[in-house]
Amino acid sequence: MTVTGINIEEKVRNYQGTSNFIKALQPGLRKWGRLTPKQYAAAEKVILNEERQKEINVEELPTELRAIVEYTGESTFVNDLKMKYKKYRKLTDKQVSAGYRAIDREIQKSSQKEVNLKIVGNTIKLGRKIALGIKENHNLDFHPILVDITEVLVMSDRAFKFKAKLTKENAGICRCCGRTLTDEMSQITGIGPVCAGHVGVKHPKSKEEVAKFNEDMSKKIDEIGEFEFWIPKRSIVEWKGTAAVMMKF
Repeated sequence: MTVTGINIEEKVRNYQGTSNFIKALQPGLRKWGRLTPKQYAAAEKVILNEERQKEINVEELPTELRAIVEYTGESTFVNDLKMKYKKYRKLTDKQVSAGYRAIDREIQKSSQKEVNLKIVGNTIKLGRKIALGIKENHNLDFHPILVDITEVLVMSDRAFKFKAKLTKENAGICRCCGRTLTDEMSQITGIGPVCAGHVGVKHPKSKEEVAKFNEDMSKKIDEIGEFEFWIPKRSIVEWKGTAAVMMKF
């Protein structure tokens, strides 16, 4: 299938040019509402030959095709597609999709900024899908729902690449699954007994054991260490701390 930005059957239906072939197709199209594949291919060839003599009306082109026609970058691949379309007035679906992806990658690359900004102590609450990805990529036994950002490595207009650790702070919900904490010891420690077991720390049975638990949890978090990951901005549920201004970039 080709992508031309031109509705061939609509062109045939409203045709007022000089091609007797196209005019001969009009009665059948009005009667049956469509062209046969062979008729369509032949009509497309005639109409595209005529359209090549005209200026391109980019306002009427599909979004992805328009992006290629209006492209002003240095990608040889996209510029070749642009020239082909201007010459032949058609590209395949695969060509359009590939060209649009190349343009999008170029936009993303140009929008990225390498940074080395320390923002220790800023905590973000991740969506479960992102947390699951981190768990699988770093072979963890828990979901790091609440993490402290230690460094922002890269930021683009759509995403951040972070370096982070499981938070040591008590945010009122379980740091490893995000669920509301109901029993007293979980509320005091900021993690439930099941998730504490996944992290590898024994959950306290009494307030007297809390200090030892916090010490063991802190050591375990340091032992697990930092992990790097990309997060689309739309996937950050909450951001707390002075670095919140970064979300405005």
